[in-house]
Amino acid sequence: MRIKKGEKGDISLITAITFAIFITALIALVINFPIEQSFFTRRSQARDQVLYATQVGIKTVLTTARYYLKDQLTRRKLTDIDENFLSSLLSKNNTNFINTINYIYTNTSQVDPNTVYSILDYSFSLANYTAITRGGTTDEVSYTYVYTITCLGQKVNFNPAITLQVTVTGKIEGVLRKENFARFALFTDRHLMSDGSRVWFTDRTKFYGPVHTNGQFAFAYTPQFFDEVSSVATTAYFYNGGNPRQLAADSNPPRDIPYFAKGFTRGAPAINLPTVAYTQLYAALSYFPNDNFPTYSPTYSVIRNYLGLPPGNTAPPNGIYTITIANGGGIYIQGDASIEFGKDSLGRSVYTITQGSSTYVFTVDVENNKTYVKIGNQIIEINKAPNGVIYVNGNVTSIKGMVQKDQRITVVAKSNITITNHLTYEDDPRNNPDAVNVLGLLAETGNIIIDPKDSSGNVLGDPNIHAVLMAPNGVVQVANYSTRPPAGDVHLLGGIISKNYGAFGTFSTDRNGNPIPTSGYGRDFWYDYRMRSGYAPPYFPTTGRTIQEGNPQTQRWIFIDSWREIWK
Repeated sequence: MRIKKGEKGDISLITAITFAIFITALIALVINFPIEQSFFTRRSQARDQVLYATQVGIKTVLTTARYYLKDQLTRRKLTDIDENFLSSLLSKNNTNFINTINYIYTNTSQVDPNTVYSILDYSFSLANYTAITRGGTTDEVSYTYVYTITCLGQKVNFNPAITLQVTVTGKIEGVLRKENFARFALFTDRHLMSDGSRVWFTDRTKFYGPVHTNGQFAFAYTPQFFDEVSSVATTAYFYNGGNPRQLAADSNPPRDIPYFAKGFTRGAPAINLPTVAYTQLYAALSYFPNDNFPTYSPTYSVIRNYLGLPPGNTAPPNGIYTITIANGGGIYIQGDASIEFGKDSLGRSVYTITQGSSTYVFTVDVENNKTYVKIGNQIIEINKAPNGVIYVNGNVTSIKGMVQKDQRITVVAKSNITITNHLTYEDDPRNNPDAVNVLGLLAETGNIIIDPKDSSGNVLGDPNIHAVLMAPNGVVQVANYSTRPPAGDVHLLGGIISKNYGAFGTFSTDRNGNPIPTSGYGRDFWYDYRMRSGYAPPYFPTTGRTIQEGNPQTQRWIFIDSWREIWK
């Protein structure tokens, strides 16, 4: 085929024009790409800002609900918090709650100059209310609210408009408890020795439960606290290498740096120790419906009536009284007595109570709700089990033994309680967190004295004490702590609540600064974590406060079950 002159040139021209158009388009694409990329970047950033604003709206409602609950519930007695009250708290009819949300919204609605959020709707409804009764009265309430919240986030003056609507559903869970003094690993009214000398927390100090004083703490070096720590004082003492200083601070670096896993609250409200044990006395004497105990001390005439004695205004004769068990109460003892806990060959709990030449052996059959009392060769059968309170209107001159696995016991002495040997649980809660056995010792006006000896009367080394020890008007202290020979540590499973801090022993230091025991005992304290979740010896004193915690299993408060986004 012949090619006419000029055809080749025409094809070359077409190819050149086509190539030029392609190059031009490619250049335009390359040039324009950064512009589009910049737009996408700006829009991505704007979407992030809108999402953040919407999240602030969701958090505004949830956080307000959570803290409103905490504020309102801890102001009331647990017995006053019923289902109707909880239902009304987060209702849209509660103007205080609504006004609180509106106030927070007003101050946060514009999270940056060009981004805003709006709360379109929210609702909370009480889905679950459960009250747990122990000892005849409500001492724990659990609740669950379900919620739905819809918020809108918007970018102001942005073209094209960016709007996000989020609807979230979930639940708020909590547990309310009547705060019991047994909850504290350590509680002092004055954090001083009885003679007024200061007590230092040192490198050897470790507490795994709540610690509180109505006084002022003193820290040296690096004591460790793994739960809440609080003091009424706004300052603390720091050892400062032997030149103590008082600071409104949590530490005194680099010398004194305590470890607070859950913080140190200074300036905390005072928690008053009970000065009398009327509740425990009445509980020992008889059953009171719904535990509505009188708030005044019973006269001897009233006590005699409960004991089935002839009328009179004089103290009952010394003795160990069993009629109180039949009355639905515990055990009442007039005068000094010694107590030993144990179990029989059938595994039933046994209390051996001795007063002078009289010995009463109580065998408690929990399964069949019976008590057998052996007095000499006589056995009395009572068709009830004691309610767990043993009240001694005098001194407990000796207490020791093993608390059987089904028993919950509080021993109260009008005066002093002396621990004279090992005092342990059959079922150790460190091995079984669901253990039932628990013991509380309450010395109403006196002290709890630790004076353990073996069967030969020699000092007992490394005694084990499983109990919550409370001396609201005295101390928990080792007898003759400064003169008795060193004998290891007191291994305490429980807690100590006392007016003053009691001494256990004395120490010197070697040339390297290591402690050397010179008398008495050291301290090896284990916290009973059951007390942290509201468990306590029966009728043990309470603080009068309501405490609130998150879900018992997770300790979380707020759960989000669904999150739905609509971008516009």
